[in-house]
Order: sequence, then structure tokens, then C-alpha cells
Amino acid sequence: MRRGVSEPQSSYAADEPRRSRTTALAAAACVLLALPFLVLGPYLLSAQARVELRCQPGGVCLLFHSSWLTRDEVASFAMKDVQGVKVDRTRAARRNRVPIFRPTLVTAYGEYPLFFQWTTEEAEATRVEAQLEQAFANPDGKTVEFVRDDRNASLRVGGAFSGVGVLLLVFATWLGLRTRTHLRTERARRAA
Repeated sequence: MRRGVSEPQSSYAADEPRRSRTTALAAAACVLLALPFLVLGPYLLSAQARVELRCQPGGVCLLFHSSWLTRDEVASFAMKDVQGVKVDRTRAARRNRVPIFRPTLVTAYGEYPLFFQWTTEEAEATRVEAQLEQAFANPDGKTVEFVRDDRNASLRVGGAFSGVGVLLLVFATWLGLRTRTHLRTERARRAA
């Protein structure tokens, strides 16, 4: 060893208070980062993208909207109050201005969309219109049933947001446990 140069001290003991503060701050940051994901995930999963229409012959028609989390009755009316089905057409807000379509149930009490999302396929919307018009014109003692389920998009996005939020909370918990370990080690060194 050369004269005037001291041997380096272990920096582990000196870094211990800094480590516990750093891991505590990281855990708090992960919790704060997880909050928007945990709010948006269930919000996206609650998009009522499933439309169900059930009409008893000569009786009552019930219209339901469902999400992955809830199911609500939107309307209840007599089958005789159904005035028909029409296809709404509009231009998309996209740059190419492709027309989009959605079948709508027309009743004496108002109009109710039968698709949650608009479709670019006119044939799909007009096929639903023709099927329901035929069913309402000739009920023949049969129950009229229609179900359109567009919930897959909300499941993918809402599930991904919820999953990221849960993973961030798990990581924050792990960091919190590390903080406790660092603090215990720090106290043990001070006691010794």
C-alpha cells in the first residue's frame, strides 16, 4: 500500500438509508402509476356492447344492454308498438370517409340501436334488418330473439389495462417488502 492513500471503506453501510428511501419512493410511484390503469380497466370492461332483444309473441319486448360487469334493461314495450327496423347510414370520421351502418329498432317510444359499434359492411346491417322485419311481420307464435355481442374489444383493452394495474401493484408490494428488509438491516447495523 502506498503512503497517504487509505483503503476504501465499504459503501454498503453508507448506502443503506439511501436504498430504503429509494425503494420506498419506487413503491409509492408504482402505486400511483397503477391507479389510472385500475380505474380505466373496469371502466372499459363496463362498456355495454352486448345488445339483446327478446319479444314474446303478442306480448312484451325487452331490450337489454350488457357489459362484462353489468346488464341493464334499456326498454320494455309491447310487440304491437314495434314500427320496424331501419339501417342508419353515416360517414365515418376517418380520412377516407367510408360509410358506416347500424340497424335501429323503431318503436312508438323511440329508436334503439341494435349494434353497439357501427359496421362498414352494409350487408351485415341490412341482413339484421331483413331478419327482424320478417320476424315481426310473421311472429307465428314464435319468440323473436336477437343478440349482437361486440364486447370482445372492451375485453381485450379493459383486461390489458386491469392486468397492467395489478402487475404494478404486485411490483409495488415487492418493493415495499424490500424497503422493510432494508430498514431492518439498517436498524441492525445501528444496534451493532
